[in-house]
Amino acid sequence: MATSCSRISYPKARLAESLQDVLKEDRLTASVRLIEHTLAVHLEYPLALSQGGGQIGIGPSFDEATRKVIGAIHRVLLSSDAEVRFYVVLLSDPTVPGAYLTLVRYMDDIRRANAQMLDTPEIFARTVLELNFLGPTAITIDQYVPRDIRLEEFLSWQLARRIQTTLTDELQTKGVARVGRCGGRFEQGEFAFTLDVASPADHPLDEATLQEIFRASSNVIAKVLSSYKFEDFQAVRLFHQATGRSFLLPKTRLEVFR
Repeated sequence: MATSCSRISYPKARLAESLQDVLKEDRLTASVRLIEHTLAVHLEYPLALSQGGGQIGIGPSFDEATRKVIGAIHRVLLSSDAEVRFYVVLLSDPTVPGAYLTLVRYMDDIRRANAQMLDTPEIFARTVLELNFLGPTAITIDQYVPRDIRLEEFLSWQLARRIQTTLTDELQTKGVARVGRCGGRFEQGEFAFTLDVASPADHPLDEATLQEIFRASSNVIAKVLSSYKFEDFQAVRLFHQATGRSFLLPKTRLEVFR
């Protein structure tokens, strides 16, 4: 009875093979790798990406490709006894060699979304998406995802993108500042974020704007870490590239921004 109630359709021992079989049902051929608690999938799909004007973008078949591969991943992982915490999709396109889209998700977020605890905008905000051009040499999923992903790493990637989105909405759309790519990492118990924010007129940012940048970024960090109930860190450091100014926020002071 216990076995029949557990609904284990895809045992851990054959997880990668099972996912490949499910993908083949949709006429998709993908490389699949399970690394401890991380499932990595490389799918090549024609017209999923595009290239023009020196920039990489999504192509006309992007939605179809992601719908098929993510649907298959969820179908397998939600009916498996494998303790998979993260999945990574590496999407490439034979018509745009060298271009790759990376998608990373945390399975606990997927389960919460299925239980209607997270709405669509929030689950999208918790998805790490990145487009890169990695050169003419083909890359394998083993090279791209060499080891298990840790939660603190995922949070640093997600937070960097959420900070960038927030600063764009609050400053760039109002013409107050120009927002570039923000970076994030986790090292030795500390989250560190690099903020690429400059004046639209190329003159120095005033002190009030700089403080607003730090405040808005701290708000995002505090709320997201609280929502994940993540406490295994000591401090958060914000570094503003243009001025070289940094802002160190110990974990105990992060409560102020929640």
